[in-house]
Formats: sequence, structure tokens, C-alpha cells
Amino acid sequence: MLLYLDQNYASRMAKHLLGQRGHEAFGRLFLALRGKALAPPSPFHVLETLHPVRGPKEKAGYLLPALEEVFSTLSDGYWVRPWEEIAKRQERGLYREDFLWRGGSWEDPADLSPFQGFLEGLPPLPEKALEAWVQEEIRRRTGLKEVPFVRLLARLVAQSRKDPRRKPRPSDLLDFVMAATVHPYVDLLLTDRYLKNLLQERVVGGRKKEVEALALRLGGE
Repeated sequence: MLLYLDQNYASRMAKHLLGQRGHEAFGRLFLALRGKALAPPSPFHVLETLHPVRGPKEKAGYLLPALEEVFSTLSDGYWVRPWEEIAKRQERGLYREDFLWRGGSWEDPADLSPFQGFLEGLPPLPEKALEAWVQEEIRRRTGLKEVPFVRLLARLVAQSRKDPRRKPRPSDLLDFVMAATVHPYVDLLLTDRYLKNLLQERVVGGRKKEVEALALRLGGE
């Protein structure tokens, strides 16, 4: 089983390994995943570990040794390729050999510079029209064709504007690019409730009961 642990899942497993309280369910899931699933790190983890975009700010990099332990146990030495490479390779189809490689490093963070100011400049359009506009803007900024990455990122961005009561967050862009990169390839994406609601399929949220249910399921396989 190929899984992706978003930064919340991975960091809470790391905090459990460091002996911090309140993350026991994630510790049980970590134990259940060993030998049952492949969960590689990605340049997104590097970016969020060394350059946190969520608040309150934590000391950048303090979790790195524990995160390395989490992923050395679960990744079998694999990494997720940079999003640019994955999206470009989608022109020939979706293949996991285009998703996984052994060339990653904890010194190489994801580069989101092509999307600088992206979410702040969205026009006030209906959802479908906005999705089409976003697709064109992604293609203009990246030079990509209409590959699955572009379509999914556009859908996530458009859907995120459906609820006017929710204020955009600094981490939204990273979350959307991450999900558009990994979701087409993995059996399960382990993430927060917000992305779970947007994606709906092949995703597990971060509530304690969901984490414990997944750990119990994997422990019985």
C-alpha cells in the first residue's frame, strides 16, 4: 500500500517519538504502518520542516531528526519526486515510477515560486468558470499541458472558494499543490479534515478516531 503522510501526520508521529504527549494515536499508527505500507517523504515535507508556513511558528528544523527516523522506517529509501518533474511526466500518463525515486534529500525543499501571489489574484467568478480560469493560469505560469496535476490543482482552488465564511490560510497553496501532486498516485492520502472534504476519495482525515481506525485496520491485515 502506498500512502502519503502530510506534514500534520508526519510531524505528530515525530513528536510522539520525541516523547511529547498528546500524539499517542499517531504513534500507534506509525507502529501499524511498519511493514504494511510505503510512505515516502517529499520536498513538501522539507519545505514545511525548514520553512514553516503554519502558525504558531515552531523553531524551524527542530523536528528534522525525528522526521528522518519516521521516514527511514516507512519509505524504504524512496522519495516523492519534485512536483515539477511529476507533472511534466504526466504528459505520457500516470506511472508510479514517475512519482517515486531515490534522489530526494532533506536539503531540497519544494519550490512554489511559480505560484507566488496565485491565490491572492483570483477573479470573482462562479466555480466552473473559476476552475477553467485557474487551469489556464497554472499552464501559463508553469508551461505545463492539461495534465492531471493541473486539473486537480484547479479543482481544489475553485472548490476552496465555495465557502465565503472560510478565510484563506497561508498554508493553502502548499496544501493544494501537495495534494495535486500526490493524490493521483497514492492509495491513501493522510491529511487534515479540510483537504479530506475537498478530495473525498482515497483520503483519511486527522481526527483521533480516524487515525485510530486506520491503525486498527492495518494492524489486523
